[in-house]
Amino acid sequence: MINFTKSFSFMFGDKNWPVKILLGAIFNLLSLVLVGIPFVLGYLLELAKNSSQGKEIPLPEWDRLGDKFTRGLVFLVIVIIYSIPGIILSFIPCIKNCLGPLYFLALLFVLPYISVKYALTGSFEEVFRFNELFGFIKKNINDLLIVVLLTIALQIIASFGCLALGVGIFFSMFWANLAIYYLYGKVYTEGERTQKEGSAPEPGTQPTG
Repeated sequence: MINFTKSFSFMFGDKNWPVKILLGAIFNLLSLVLVGIPFVLGYLLELAKNSSQGKEIPLPEWDRLGDKFTRGLVFLVIVIIYSIPGIILSFIPCIKNCLGPLYFLALLFVLPYISVKYALTGSFEEVFRFNELFGFIKKNINDLLIVVLLTIALQIIASFGCLALGVGIFFSMFWANLAIYYLYGKVYTEGERTQKEGSAPEPGTQPTG
């Protein structure tokens, strides 16, 4: 069972959390000129991988920046590819104000799976296995719905960081993303666990040949 509320505070269990969040905020600031985005995504992917393996603490170190940048850049391309239909819908008159936003809302249900799948495998092709993706969403729709609602709530909470002289937004957004990718790891693992339990033969039964 996923402890959803833990996502708000788990990061404070790392004794070095102030430094790591400060560095995350700096890379968030660099995201304004785009260069920071792959670094942040690479870091969050590492967190999601650790979370899926039950090793969310300590938080990842800000090391191996070249690897983080490369993985983050590839994942950014993946997200852009998944976003293309929504971008197209957003430019079509009459439906752009309806279907465009609905597509990006639906994409929030996809992100947990593709984030952790790529974080674990490092494979571009794996995140486009749509049968597995839709199967995962269907079997874990309740947990995913909670994750999506918490994602929206966390982003709203993080937006209040702008009240701290404007710069607080970079800290609060990084904190929110840590919580979100922590949840991604947990919902992925829970989904894999329930799938294995569902496919395992009941005690006393023999597999059919």
